[in-house]
Amino acid sequence: MSAIQQLLTDHIDIWTAADTEKKSGRGRSSGNAASVYGIKKLRELILELAVRGKLVPQDESDEPASELLKRIVTEKAKLVAEGKIKKSKPLAEITDDEKTFAAPKYSQWVRLKDVIYILGDGLHGTPEYTPNTGCYFVNGNNLKNGLIVIKHETKTVSLDEREKHKKKLNDRTILVSINGTIGNVAFYGNENIILGKSACYFNLSKFIYKQYIKLLLESPYFINYAKENVSGTTIKNLSLFSMNNFPLLIPPLAEQHRIVAKVDELMALCDQLENQHNNVVVKFFKTQR
Repeated sequence: MSAIQQLLTDHIDIWTAADTEKKSGRGRSSGNAASVYGIKKLRELILELAVRGKLVPQDESDEPASELLKRIVTEKAKLVAEGKIKKSKPLAEITDDEKTFAAPKYSQWVRLKDVIYILGDGLHGTPEYTPNTGCYFVNGNNLKNGLIVIKHETKTVSLDEREKHKKKLNDRTILVSINGTIGNVAFYGNENIILGKSACYFNLSKFIYKQYIKLLLESPYFINYAKENVSGTTIKNLSLFSMNNFPLLIPPLAEQHRIVAKVDELMALCDQLENQHNNVVVKFFKTQR
């Protein structure tokens, strides 16, 4: 049995609970659309199982997440004492209603604020543009699949303008789109940029695996949380308060790495399924000429 087949068999209840029919406002959906939609739902299932702690087995030799979180508390206190971050008020305890699934052994529920040092957004307004400086004004639509994507239409600003509006970004910074399109994710890689208001940033603790948090932010679990907490009708906006309050499950660090590795493996299989399907479609249309 393939890894994908095993995944569906082991978690058939979650798979069948998903809306797996391609909806269309015009006539019947084609086999092509239904197949592509099925692979999309399979990817979502993989991410959903990952954030629930059901994709890989727990290992009793792993250091429990509770110990990991104690180190984060100690680290934060040190940074506050050194004046590198501000002391913040604790958030409300996570309620049972917010815990939408049971935490596996050795994992722990936290709010995003518990595992980050600083969170903010970009400039609320329009900077003074200067052409061809190499310093780009980046918004949420520049974030894609872990990368900051500079587009042809992305405008540039002067270095003075950058100094005026720069944020405390570093190699632990994760960017998320929170205005308009919600949930695009990128890592900061020392790009020469300033941020617009549709890009939220936060600096993650060194004791949390960045790729695990990216995976979580791309999952249906976070997207559903965002949908329930956005404001606005025409243009949706997810507040910084809601980002800080986001409840998430933190597994042991070793398990975070195992989860990401398994997701990468299964997503590669989904890529193969998609490529096989596309090749069949191409061959079909060639025969119709």
